[in-house]
Amino acid sequence: MLSNKRCCFTAETHLATLWTQTSGRRPSLRACAGVMAGILCYATFILIVGTADAQERPTTKATVHELLGRLDAPTLSERSQAERQILDLGPQVLQQLPIPELIESVSARESIRRIRLQLERRTARESSRAARVTLEGDFSLEQLLQQIQMQTGNRLTLHKSAAAVQRQNRKVVWNQVSFWEALDQLCEWEQVRWRFAEEDAAIIVELPEAESTRPSGLQRSGPFRLAIDTVERRPVVGEQGQQLIRVRGQLSIEPRLRPLFLAMAAADVVATADTDRLLAAWNPDARYEHPAGDGGRQIPVQWDYSLREPLSVSELSLQGRIHCQIAASTERIVFDRTSMVKGTVRRRGGVSVRLKDVEFDSTPPAGVNAEIDIAVTYDSGGPAFESHRTWIFHNAVYLETREGVRTSFTSFETTQQSDGAVGVTYYWTALADPRDQYRFVYEAPTLIINVPVDIDLRKIPVPKETD
Repeated sequence: MLSNKRCCFTAETHLATLWTQTSGRRPSLRACAGVMAGILCYATFILIVGTADAQERPTTKATVHELLGRLDAPTLSERSQAERQILDLGPQVLQQLPIPELIESVSARESIRRIRLQLERRTARESSRAARVTLEGDFSLEQLLQQIQMQTGNRLTLHKSAAAVQRQNRKVVWNQVSFWEALDQLCEWEQVRWRFAEEDAAIIVELPEAESTRPSGLQRSGPFRLAIDTVERRPVVGEQGQQLIRVRGQLSIEPRLRPLFLAMAAADVVATADTDRLLAAWNPDARYEHPAGDGGRQIPVQWDYSLREPLSVSELSLQGRIHCQIAASTERIVFDRTSMVKGTVRRRGGVSVRLKDVEFDSTPPAGVNAEIDIAVTYDSGGPAFESHRTWIFHNAVYLETREGVRTSFTSFETTQQSDGAVGVTYYWTALADPRDQYRFVYEAPTLIINVPVDIDLRKIPVPKETD
C-alpha cells in the first residue's frame, strides 16, 4: 500500500499534470483516468488509516505508561522530553503516576516526584479559582441546587422546610456565573437563605426564620465571599474628639475548599471616609491569624480605624488584601495488607506518612481491636504551621475493606508535635474479622497554598455615633 505522502503526491501530481496539459482544452480520457487513480489511492489510504487510528490510537493510560518507561531512557534529552510530555497531559494523569518509592531507577524516581509536585501545584492553583455555573432553561429550586452542586463540586442540601414550599419553575440564563453569585441570586429569587452546615463541608438552603437583613457591603472575589455585617462608630473613652470605627464581617469560602487560617495585617486594608479622607488603622502594626477549624468554611473578620476629628462620615470604602491558607490536592495514602507493617513510608507531594507501629488484637467475642501509630511530616513547616497544626488532626483516617467499606477510628492520641510534623496513634475497637481484610488509608492535602483575597468594597454606610 502506498504511504500517505506517496498517495498525496500521486493525486496532486495527476491533478497538476491534468491542469497544465489541458488548460483551455478538453482533457483526454487517459488523463482523467490517471487523476481518478490518484484520488482513489488517496481516498483508500485515508479510509484505511482512519480505521487503523480508531482501533490502534493509544489510550491516555497507555500513553502515560509508555512515557513513564522513557523516564529511564539512556540519554538526558529523551528523559527530559518524556517528562515534558507527561506534564503536558495535565493533572488528570496524577492518579496514574506510580508511587516513587516503588521505582528502582533513581532518575525515573526523581522525575516522577518533580512531575507530581508540579501537577499538584497546578491543580491547587486551578482549584483556588472561583467555581462557575453555566445553565439555561426552566428549573425548580431543587433542580437548580443539583445543577450548581454538579458543576461546582460544592455540596448543597435543601432543607425540608424549603422543599415543602410549592414553587413554580424559574427561567435561568447563567453563563460562567460564579458559585457565590448563583447561590445569592437563587436565594433572592426564592426567598430562602443559605448557611453552612455545623459539621459537614456543605451548605444548607432553608427558609429564613425571620426577615433577613442585607449585608451593608458585599464582594465576591474568586472562591471567597466577603460580607460586611455591621459598622459601629463610638467615642474613645479618655480621648477627647477621637472616635473608633469598627467594621465586622464574614469571609465565606466555597465548601469544596479546605481553609486552614486567615492572615491579616491591619495596615494592608486601607479605609477611606466619604471617598477622599484616609482613616488611620487603630493599630497599624497589628497582625491577626484566624483559624478556620475543620467543619466551618466561614471566618469572622474585623477592622478598626481611628477618626481623630469630629467629622461627619456617612460612607466608608475598604481596599487592600488579606491572605487565606488553603489545604489543597488531597490524596489517599494507602497501606495495603502487605505494606501495613512497621517502618513502611509513603510519600505524596510534600507530605510523607510513616507507620511507626501496627497492632491488631482479637478479643472474642468483642471483635478485633486495632492500634496504628503514624508520623506525618510536611516539607513546609514554619511559624504558620506551628500556630495552626490542629487541622492535621482533622484529616480523614480510616480502615477500608476490599469492597470499599470504611470504618473511622474510635479515638486518637497525639504522641509528637514538632515543626512540620506530628505523631498520632489511632485506635479502632470491635472490628469484624478477618483482620487481613483491612487496609489503612490516610487522606492528606499534599500542598498548603497561600491564596490572596483582594478587597474592594465601596460605599459602606456608616451609622451615626453611638454611646
